[in-house]
Amino acid sequence: MRIFDTATWRQIAILEGHTNYVNAISLSPNNRLLASASYDKTARLWNLDTNLPVGPPLQHGEDLSSVALSPNGKVLSHCL
Repeated sequence: MRIFDTATWRQIAILEGHTNYVNAISLSPNNRLLASASYDKTARLWNLDTNLPVGPPLQHGEDLSSVALSPNGKVLSHCL
């Protein structure tokens, strides 16, 4: 996934890890965490201060179609 500064439209980061299409993303209210769901059957949580994953990917048996972070950023949910 590529992250851009919307003021300049310059790319500021690449979040590498998913091995197939990313179907959904969700930002925490403070814009410091990003959750992603993919056809690679994983959900991932990213720290946007470091542009690194937070822990290992969450593995599933099927493709994931959506992801959401709770308002406080402490709960991640996703749907198959």
